[in-house]
Amino acid sequence: MDPILIALVVVAIAELGDKTQLVAIVLAGRLRRPLAIAAGMAVALATMHGLAAFGGRWLDQLLPDRLLGWIIGIGFCLMALWMLRSDGHSRADVPRPTRQGQVFLTALFTFMMLEFGDKSQLTTLGLAAVLEPAWKVGLGAALGSILINLPMIWVGYRLQNYLPQRLIQRLAATVFALLGMTVLVLQILN
Repeated sequence: MDPILIALVVVAIAELGDKTQLVAIVLAGRLRRPLAIAAGMAVALATMHGLAAFGGRWLDQLLPDRLLGWIIGIGFCLMALWMLRSDGHSRADVPRPTRQGQVFLTALFTFMMLEFGDKSQLTTLGLAAVLEPAWKVGLGAALGSILINLPMIWVGYRLQNYLPQRLIQRLAATVFALLGMTVLVLQILN
C-alpha cells in the first residue's frame, strides 16, 4: 500500500476529536476570515508534518527535552489566556483583525504551536521511521490532517451565531490551561 495513503488515513484518524478541531472552530467563529484561517492552518500542518517526517530526530537533538517542554507548557498557558481575553464581552466588543495577513499569521502560529509534539505529529514521526520515502509519509500526513480539520473552519464560520461562543471559548481555554499545566508539572517532576 502507498505510504501517502497509509499516512493520510492514520493521521486523519489520530486527528479526530483533537484540540486542533476545537481551535479551528474557535478561530473561524472569532476571526471571521475562513480562507485566511484555512491557508494558515494548511501551511502550519504541512510544515509540522514535514518536520516530523524529515527532521524529528534532528530537532530532538537540537533542543533539550526539558527546554522544549517548558516552551510548549508556557505556550499552552498563553493560548488559554488568549482564548479568555475576550470572554464575557459582547460579540460587538470582540476585536477582529481586518487584514487577511494578520489572520493568516495568527492561524499559522496557533496551529504550529498546537501540532508541536501532538499525537498526530508523533504518529507521522513513527510512520516515517517504518515507511519510505519520508516525503510521501509527510505529504500523506499533512493531507490527512488538513482534510479532517478543514471542515471545522466551515463549522465555526457558518454556525458561529448558533454555537455558544462563551462556552466554546471557556472550554478551549480550559483544555489549553490543563495541557499547559500538565506539561509544566511534568517538567518540574522530571
